[in-house]
Amino acid sequence: MKMKSLIISLLIILASIFIFAEEKVTEESALEMIEMEQARLEAAQTKLDECTPVLEDLEYKSDILLAEKEVLVDELEELKASRGFYIVKPGDWLSKLAEYPEVYGKGNWRKWPEIFKANKKMIKDANLIYPKWKLIIPRN
Repeated sequence: MKMKSLIISLLIILASIFIFAEEKVTEESALEMIEMEQARLEAAQTKLDECTPVLEDLEYKSDILLAEKEVLVDELEELKASRGFYIVKPGDWLSKLAEYPEVYGKGNWRKWPEIFKANKKMIKDANLIYPKWKLIIPRN
């Protein structure tokens, strides 16, 4: 790879010599230009070597996030397929509405965390739900 970069640099230098033929380029100045280009290439290679581990780490993290996204998409699809809705009425609270026949039924007040989890974007405090909210009711 370094050889390829060196050849490209030499070609650029030679092209600049022909383009700027008015200026007299000596062998010494051509060697100086080559040395400058080699120094730039070495600096670029050093920077590339520094960035490579960072890139590999980001690719690894990206793979993890994509896997997590797939799990969440699957979970969302399951939730959409197994849900109902309930419109909150004045005087409702989560454990109370969990016992309603149209929700989970008598004696199922302990299922209120399922409702809370399914609606956590809307419900910030489990003790505060408001009339007219349309809550998702997960079904098993």
